[in-house]
This record gives sequence, structure tokens and C-alpha cells, in this order.
Amino acid sequence: MEVDITEKVQRVLKFGPIAILVLAVLCAGGVWMYQHHQKALTVYDANVASTMVSVKAKANGTITELVVQDGDHVAAGDVIAHVKADVTDEQIAQLEQNAELAKQNLAQVQKGQTITVPASAPAPSYQSSGNSQAVANARARLNRMNELYEMGAVSAVQRDQAAADLAAAEASSAPAPSYSAAPARTITQAPNPEAVKQAELAVKQAEAALENAKQDAQTTDIVAPVDGTVYFDGDATEGATVKAGQALASIGDDADIWVEAKLSPAQKDSIRLGQFVSYTISGKKYEGTVTDIKDPKEQEEPAEATATEGSDADTGDDRLTVKISLPKDEGATLRPGMEAVVKFSLN
Repeated sequence: MEVDITEKVQRVLKFGPIAILVLAVLCAGGVWMYQHHQKALTVYDANVASTMVSVKAKANGTITELVVQDGDHVAAGDVIAHVKADVTDEQIAQLEQNAELAKQNLAQVQKGQTITVPASAPAPSYQSSGNSQAVANARARLNRMNELYEMGAVSAVQRDQAAADLAAAEASSAPAPSYSAAPARTITQAPNPEAVKQAELAVKQAEAALENAKQDAQTTDIVAPVDGTVYFDGDATEGATVKAGQALASIGDDADIWVEAKLSPAQKDSIRLGQFVSYTISGKKYEGTVTDIKDPKEQEEPAEATATEGSDADTGDDRLTVKISLPKDEGATLRPGMEAVVKFSLN
């Protein structure tokens, strides 16, 4: 049995375009009504950001190995690189000698200063020479010569010679002084408190220098101070030489992470602190609020301050930097640098 559908087809051809047009108008109106009642500002070039913690070399040396790669996630305490310090055995030996000399000096200072006092001049003591008999003989002869002189038996010259002999005998028999030298005295003075203090400080400094050198002589492990994502500096390559205190890498801290979006100055009035925000990262939707808004024009900097490399001041970027909160339980899965699409609710 055949059915004639010619009339139905004619009606469809006649009224079909009109129906399609009406449907299109209704859809457009619906979209307009939705947008009118659901105003939003969408930013497509937002990204995940975090506080960057610098990782520095502990001593002068050479990078022997990069344990992780740029962009890897590490936990606090993980080794990210090995550095061989530039400390020789001769340097350590010299530091050991310096420490020993400092200890000896401290021991000497603590004993105090020993000085020798010279002896004073001794008083003389007299002893008899033992010539009393010669004196007696000379005196007897002089008496005899005086008697003979009075008798005219001897001349005056002979008498005077006898007197001279007596004087000589008496002189030779006079007691001679003797001296006994007193010994020199040794005195020990009390140690000087200030000198002891300086000597103790010298010992501490010498021992600290020695200990640091011994530690530096070993292969130095560079470890991550926080959980986060590693970003090596351009000069941090295997075989490169580094200086003590030189930054080798930065780590995006997982404990301080957020979404960052850039807005034009004209959009400043469209956002506010505490404003509700929804965003999508790697296909997953999140919600948060605006926690900070930075306007480069409002940043107060000293006239002589130098802009940090990569900052808005360097690039001339006058856009607003908007900081948006992340769920606390998502810090372990989101990484700095991940792209995000942010939608600010304007109602």
C-alpha cells in the first residue's frame, strides 16, 4: 500500500525555514539573556604562581652532578645537586697548624708572664789577712831603731826606714772585704684578662675555619629547603664553577601557591578584594577569591631602587596583577607555571 506524503513535504518546505529562523532567534535571545544576567570577565593567560625560595652553593667549587631536572617536584631535604668544593690538603694542613699554634698561645697566656728580677749589690764583709806577727816584728824593730837613734848609733834614715816597714806591715795585715752575691729572683705575674679573652677568640676562629674547610673538602650536597618545583638558574650546569653564596636554583614553595592573572588598567574597577572567582586548570574546575591586587602605578619604590629582573618595571607592563586563592588540599597536585583560565564573576 502506497502513502502519498507530497502534501507533508510541501508544508515542511514552506514552513521549515521560518521555523529554523525562529529557533535561531530564540537561541540568540537566550544566550543574550544568560550573558545579561551572568556577567563575567574571563582571563585566558593566567597561571599558577608561588613563592620562590632560593637555593645557594655552600662553598666555592664545581657542580659534579644535577640530581634532578628543571621542573621536577622535590620534597624538603631531597638532594638536587652535588658540588665538589675547592679545598686542598695543603690548606687543611695549614689550618690545623694555625689551630694548634692558637691553642699553645692560649695556654701560655693563661699561665701569666714570668719575669726575672736582678740581684741587688751585696754589702762587704771583712776577714783578717793573718799577718799580725809581721806587724809585731816591725814595731819592735822601730822601737829598737828609735833607741839607737837617740844614742847616736844609727842615722835618721835608718830610723825612718824602720817606720816605713811598720806602716807597710800594718797595711798588709788589714782585713780584706769579701762579697757574697745574692741569687736573682723569678716572679710570675697574673694573666691579663683581656689577653686571655683575645687568645680564646683566636682559638675559636681557628677551629671554626678548620672545621668549615674539612666539611667543604667533602662533596657538598645541595638540598631542597622546601617542598616544591625546582627551577635551575641558567649557569647551573654540570661542570660549571660556582662561588659560595651563589644561587643555583629556585624552588616554588608548595606551601605558598596561588593563581595569578593579569588585567588591563581599564578593568581595575571590575574586580575587588574578596571577589568570587572560578577557574580551570588542566581541565579541572576550582573556586577561590581575590586575595591581592597589585597596581604597578601604585607601587612606591625609592628613586634610586633598581627593578628586579623580570619584574613589571623592567618590561614596562602596566597591567594589574591579581592574586587568587587556591584550595589548600590542591597544593600537592598543582605546580607553578601551570596555565589557568580564570572567570571573574561581575554580579
